[in-house]
Amino acid sequence: MDLFEPNGPPSWVQVAVERGLSLDADVLTYAVPSELHPIALGARVRVPLGRGATPTAGWVVAPGTAPNLAPERIKRVIDVDDRVTPLPESLIDVSRWVSDYYQCPMGMTLASVVPAAVKRGTGRTLKRHWSRSSTPQPDRLPPGQRRILEVLNTHSGDEPLPESELLEAAGVKTRGPLQALERAGLLKFTLVEAIRGSDIPGGLDPRRPDCLTDEQQKVIQSIGEAIPDGASVHVLHGVTGSGKTEVYLQLIEQVLAAGKTALMLVPEIALTPQTGARLSGRFPDHRVAILHSGLHASQRHAEWQAVRSGEARVILGARSAVFAPVCERKLGLVVVDEEHESSYKQEQAPRYHGRDLAILRAHRAECPIILGSATPSMETWSKAISGRWQLHRMRSRPPGMALPRVEVVDLARDPKNRHDRSLGQTLMNALHEVTQAGDQAIVLLNRRGWASWIGCSSQTCGYTLRCESCEASMVMHRDHRLPQGGHVKCHHCLRANRLPSSCPVCGKGLIKLGLGTQRLEEVLREELPHLDAHQIVRVDSDRISGLQDLHEILGAFGRREIRVLLGTQMIAKGLDFPGVRLVGVVSADTALQLPDFRASERTFQLVSQVAGRAGRTADGPQAQVIVQSMHPDNPAVLHAAAHEWDRFAEHELAMRTGAGLPPAKRMARIVFRDRDLDAAMVMADAAAQALTNSQEKIELLGPAPCPMARIDDRHRIGLEVLGETPGTLGRALAKARVAGGLKPGEKVVIDVDPTSLL
Repeated sequence: MDLFEPNGPPSWVQVAVERGLSLDADVLTYAVPSELHPIALGARVRVPLGRGATPTAGWVVAPGTAPNLAPERIKRVIDVDDRVTPLPESLIDVSRWVSDYYQCPMGMTLASVVPAAVKRGTGRTLKRHWSRSSTPQPDRLPPGQRRILEVLNTHSGDEPLPESELLEAAGVKTRGPLQALERAGLLKFTLVEAIRGSDIPGGLDPRRPDCLTDEQQKVIQSIGEAIPDGASVHVLHGVTGSGKTEVYLQLIEQVLAAGKTALMLVPEIALTPQTGARLSGRFPDHRVAILHSGLHASQRHAEWQAVRSGEARVILGARSAVFAPVCERKLGLVVVDEEHESSYKQEQAPRYHGRDLAILRAHRAECPIILGSATPSMETWSKAISGRWQLHRMRSRPPGMALPRVEVVDLARDPKNRHDRSLGQTLMNALHEVTQAGDQAIVLLNRRGWASWIGCSSQTCGYTLRCESCEASMVMHRDHRLPQGGHVKCHHCLRANRLPSSCPVCGKGLIKLGLGTQRLEEVLREELPHLDAHQIVRVDSDRISGLQDLHEILGAFGRREIRVLLGTQMIAKGLDFPGVRLVGVVSADTALQLPDFRASERTFQLVSQVAGRAGRTADGPQAQVIVQSMHPDNPAVLHAAAHEWDRFAEHELAMRTGAGLPPAKRMARIVFRDRDLDAAMVMADAAAQALTNSQEKIELLGPAPCPMARIDDRHRIGLEVLGETPGTLGRALAKARVAGGLKPGEKVVIDVDPTSLL
């Protein structure tokens, strides 16, 4: 059977299919029929897959060579998806690296690189662009038609004018005059593809400082001098409020002046409205593209294409923006703000870390990258103090903006609030004082819901309401529309049930403990009656319905219409509001209680970051931070309260090195999941044996049940693999796969450089 036309050019391509194939055979070779030849590198195609030749989407990642098969056995590309602009070669190379390093098939990596809205062509439309024909203009025409011709006759550009722009310039409100001119042969139009994306909300008015601090000037000069010199990694350690964002903006300005593009990552979608407003305000002559999953589909497609076409010169986004389709030759600077945040780590395959991938992209683009944080990750800090990366320090805030005074309250000794024992009177008194003075407060509680524990009131019963599918307590969420006043939900498998009216074992009443953000909101409304309901607002994933909702809340807080902002960790990151005079941390112990070697690091970071939201103005008295804790003598809490980063980091790194944990060594975590516990253990034992047989210099911790031993009715067995270098880990995992002892898939999850061991 002939695959090609008699005179057609035979060719082959390698295609990474968007299906979960084996990691060791995830790129397949297909023939290109003559009617599709040539197919561009990076094109999205459909190919037949498997014995049933199921049409499957995939990406052309390399030219292929003729396979050693009979012609009738060679499968060929079905068609090319012309809705998607081919990926740049640099993005294919990055995806290949992600696939190799993070142990994920390349097709699955590419499937996550390109947003679904781009693959579906959401918002694509054809717009008419108008120009003059060669037909002579008659002497007499209606006013509207005459004005349209005058605009086109005086148009200096060679390109046709978009219809909306032409009608606006001519002062014509309907398409009738255009259609009449077309029928008369005086105008002609061409159809140009466009993407119909709605406007992205703006943000707060950007502020440019009258002058820079000496530390800011020194950092800008030092990094600015490195911009023309190629790839380099710069760690910017600056206390909260020291002006790191202004440093980013001035360096981006230098990059834009040189004709290059800048990429900036932030850890949360919540930070994009405020940061985007500052970027747009500072660079009004340059297109700022925003990339994250919170955008509407057509918005995301429009922003992605603006980057791909080179129209956008500044790119801002959350973790996934690291895959922005920017030409690496034009990339002049990469910024990773709050680089320590665990939200930069993807929880689903491919389990990449946005910070590390940003470093790779900057290296390949031969441009500098800035990793900024007041509380750097231990991985970043160890490289900075060792001299591998360049360290820049900003130890103080601008004149008049002192760091807040931090008070650690022993919750076991502090008088309790009458509504909830999780709230001490010290914090409540401070909230009264600040809000009655007309200032603002932020209250952090990193626990959603109304109550995190529900159990029997009888001391002899011992019943606890737990998820049927997980080793976890159900969380009560208040809903006054329901008969029992709410429902219960598992925050791991998302199973939801009705709230029982009594104990299902003994029939006695239930008690509800463990303060959540919903209950905190109720308590604050009761305790602060001088504030209207709209002046106390909760921000968490249950309350926020989308980017617009978040934007409106933050805007109202910036205008001081909201006096108390309470919520989870999304309010602790990077937000800049000068009116905040008090920050309250309801419990600094939430992260400390987790069975994870990073617990102390996370506690220090969370307390420091949320404390940094206070005192960002030179006006008025010194701001205050109140941290409640049942473990007030814990080093992480004490060092955070004293703003002692160096002492904490020294202690933490010494502990990690002594225990042989990251960053002293590299780690990969493997979780084996099965409804049958014995089956999960068999898989784990086989993998451990295969890794041991790899003869690589590795250390195994486990296998053993995970701290969360069952989620969604699947038992979980964990195995940690430690090695001196990434290469050691990679070789050990590859050898175990080849030997058949490690088979990544739905039941076996490999996480390289994990940020959580739960």
